[in-house]
Amino acid sequence: MVEARHLPMERGLGKTDRIDAWWKSPLAMAIYLGIAVMYATWRGFMEADFWIFSEFGNSACGAASGVITECQTMSIESKGSHVLSPLFSPLVVPGKEGLGSWVPESLWWMSPAMFILIIPAGFRGTCYYYRKAYYRSFMASPAACSVSTPFGDYKGESRVFLFQNIHRYFMYLAVAYLFVLAYDVLLATQFHVTGSNATSYGVSVGTLVLMMNVIMLGGYTLGCHSFRHAIGGIRNRFRNGGGAVAEACWKSCTKLNKNHGNWAIYSLFWVMFSDFYIYACTEGWWTDVVLLGGL
Repeated sequence: MVEARHLPMERGLGKTDRIDAWWKSPLAMAIYLGIAVMYATWRGFMEADFWIFSEFGNSACGAASGVITECQTMSIESKGSHVLSPLFSPLVVPGKEGLGSWVPESLWWMSPAMFILIIPAGFRGTCYYYRKAYYRSFMASPAACSVSTPFGDYKGESRVFLFQNIHRYFMYLAVAYLFVLAYDVLLATQFHVTGSNATSYGVSVGTLVLMMNVIMLGGYTLGCHSFRHAIGGIRNRFRNGGGAVAEACWKSCTKLNKNHGNWAIYSLFWVMFSDFYIYACTEGWWTDVVLLGGL
């Protein structure tokens, strides 16, 4: 029987025999995720209407509770267009029509983002790529090959991290969410004349921003490990009954999966940019220029 041998390794926080800058990737991911969390929290609470946040919400306009006014920063409503931020889509206003009718009106003070962000947050938070990323960046577990871990031996996804197993269910919600965001792009091409039922079609910069957001999120979501497994990973052979279509889908998903980390980062920042673009337009800093058609 061959005796297992372990290479000597420095023990303690930051100690290592490696000479490369192994810490750069975890540090970068910690910064990326930190920026995303802070931005989403800031923007989400901006449309809340309680405590100090009432300075930004509908109360700033002197509006009654649960009334969406021109003070909102969730969508561009100028020139007859409707360009809704992905952070607030689908728009849920408690006690109002649509999905808001399912929510008690007594929750009028909550930001619409609070009802929506659980889906993308749950999907990304349990994503195979992000698991590795935030374990390493925030907990240094495992830090890297031949690098000492500050919290003892790596125990993997055990104990509190067992909740990661719900990732496949968030994946189904995330795929459905793509259709919601695609529908928002369609709505952004429709321009309505105030006071009439007349509708024309066109494309603004905001329309293209939302379209690119769907493409970015589509590349990330459809390249998901769980999605790839659901399409073809459970098959032993593709050539049995409809397998050709499944094989083509699986190969396409595999190509996206090879760059899953890049799609994860690019889509994360594009969501933030899409929301900031809409926010800037509602504040009058930028103008959503109509490129084609419109009123």
